[in-house]
Amino acid sequence: MSSSTEDGAVFGQRLRTARENRALTQAELARHAGLQPAAIGHFEAGRRKPSFANIRALAKALEVSSDYLLGRAADMKGATTAFRNEENLSQADRESIQMMIDTLAKRRRGDTE
Repeated sequence: MSSSTEDGAVFGQRLRTARENRALTQAELARHAGLQPAAIGHFEAGRRKPSFANIRALAKALEVSSDYLLGRAADMKGATTAFRNEENLSQADRESIQMMIDTLAKRRRGDTE
């Protein structure tokens, strides 16, 4: 069984990898997750362990599974399910795609704005 230090290192590395893949700074991720920017740095460096609520907020903000962040899923692939290669998109790319999806859904419903 892995030690808690190793678990913290896995979480910190996974958090950094997911954040960088989304092209977010620590401050931007903190804002999206409702956390303090310093907390992201502490989590990434393994100096602090996040609470369950913080893990959920970070996973949601990064659009990955908490299992990925905790080291229970092998990679980000499959952690998000909308598109092939989605793990390589920046947050801005994801927001653009979501706007297109919203527009198409409105069109299908017959909404006009």
